[in-house]
Amino acid sequence: MAAMHRLAALTVMAIGAGAMTVSHANDSFFWVVTNFGEMTPDQGYKTQTLMTLVLGVSAMVGILIMSFIF
Repeated sequence: MAAMHRLAALTVMAIGAGAMTVSHANDSFFWVVTNFGEMTPDQGYKTQTLMTLVLGVSAMVGILIMSFIF
């Protein structure tokens, strides 16, 4: 039963990490960060999209490592 709970937790974490990967112009989070950061849309494409890609991929790698440990 505990293994099933760990698998469920890792699955939910992976879904969350994948949902935040590559925030782009059709995502409201993109516009919030771009507007509050006082960036132009072009600057937002270069920074926001790249950084969410890095965060999403690193989160997925971390979840994969945790799946091997736990």
